[in-house]
Amino acid sequence: MKVYLNAGHDRQLDSGAVNADLGLRECDAAYELTMQVKQYLERNGMDVLLGQSDNLYDICDEANDADADIFVSIHFNAFNKRASGTETCISGTTASLLLGHSIQSNIVTALKLPNRGLKEHAEFFVLRSTAMPAVLLEICFIDNNNDWRRYVRCQDDVARAIATGIMQYPGIANTQQLAA
Repeated sequence: MKVYLNAGHDRQLDSGAVNADLGLRECDAAYELTMQVKQYLERNGMDVLLGQSDNLYDICDEANDADADIFVSIHFNAFNKRASGTETCISGTTASLLLGHSIQSNIVTALKLPNRGLKEHAEFFVLRSTAMPAVLLEICFIDNNNDWRRYVRCQDDVARAIATGIMQYPGIANTQQLAA
């Protein structure tokens, strides 16, 4: 099984969402979490590719050219400093729905923030331009200090939850327990 992990935004060109109070940038947080997920998946025998770039054409081309089996883009949400919770954006295909549900349910259990559910966003470039089941995760609201503190306390659990959700996806034959 080949998994393409996309850490949202670009650390040089596009910070993504920010929390000015805490000095946080989405691009940095996404990269750190994506690296943790990658390590868990590789320890469990998965072939993992990782990309982070402002050029989404390159990201999608790399995933498609590598014949990845699934595509997971990791992000952090922002809105009004009060919105809270975890959501997963899907393309609307059945495979994307199944992948999204598998990962979302694990993140919600680990993070214990409001479940904002699965949201169909077939217009998102990375969801419409990849040839494999694809999801875009919004882990929590980076601009909500309470969400962020909760995330920091259980960041490793969240990484494990994402890896577990990927491994539990019905399109993957390997349903063993995630190795530490």
